Amino acid sequence: MQLAPKENQMHWYDKEGNPQHYVPSKNGKLRASTLRDARKHGWMPSVTSVLDILAKPGLDQWKINKAVNAAINLPRYINETDAEYSKRILADSRKESQEASERGTRIHGMLERAFKQEEEPKGDDAAIFNSVKSLLDINCGEQEWKSEVTFSEPKLGYGGMVDLISDEWAIDFKTKEFGADHKQLAYESMAYQLMAYAVTGVEKSYMDTGEASVRRMANIFVSATDPGLTVFHEWSKENFERYWEIFSSSLTLWKNVKQYWPEKHYEGS
Repeated sequence: MQLAPKENQMHWYDKEGNPQHYVPSKNGKLRASTLRDARKHGWMPSVTSVLDILAKPGLDQWKINKAVNAAINLPRYINETDAEYSKRILADSRKESQEASERGTRIHGMLERAFKQEEEPKGDDAAIFNSVKSLLDINCGEQEWKSEVTFSEPKLGYGGMVDLISDEWAIDFKTKEFGADHKQLAYESMAYQLMAYAVTGVEKSYMDTGEASVRRMANIFVSATDPGLTVFHEWSKENFERYWEIFSSSLTLWKNVKQYWPEKHYEGS
């Protein structure tokens, strides 16, 4: 059973790259895996979990603004306690981000099934998929695409799942509300995430064949308000070394803050 992740829930992967986001609880139901579970099994944090260690002042201010707006506009019930009112304000302030997350999850799932040829998209979904596929054909050429690929890097101590990958490219989809007159869509923090995906398997490829190169990488932005409107943004190779330095530094910081070094489980293996 696939459970929807909670906000700020950490994701974990085992040595083989299998997701380990949930474990059985004492009552038999599934619960979110914790750092304690990861220590016990040697699981590795996901790329996004690692990058959550970085401050996001823009996002934090957006959340504060939403909470303030909810407090101003949400009427208080008669006899409602401060704690009950505060809880309702926070829940209301999170509605927009929750709806966006659910919408993004649905579109990601549709694209995964379409690329795996498990389901033919219809209606607006067909417009989205055809637009994404056209962008890929134009910008990347012929590729053997693999969708929603999970991986792990035991020697480095992280894992993850990439939306779309080939021998030459790593692609991450971003669903946003935008129209044809959109302004900035791509932010550099997105490149840190893609960088961790772009290098996966490179060392093994070099060991197996004597040849390896870091993949090119791009975000594809999918409009949630204008079905079929998509934008392709490739990240410049000139900055790859810096992007990797930022991700690897974040990984080192994460390990020291959490006092957990997953790679030590696999030393000598």
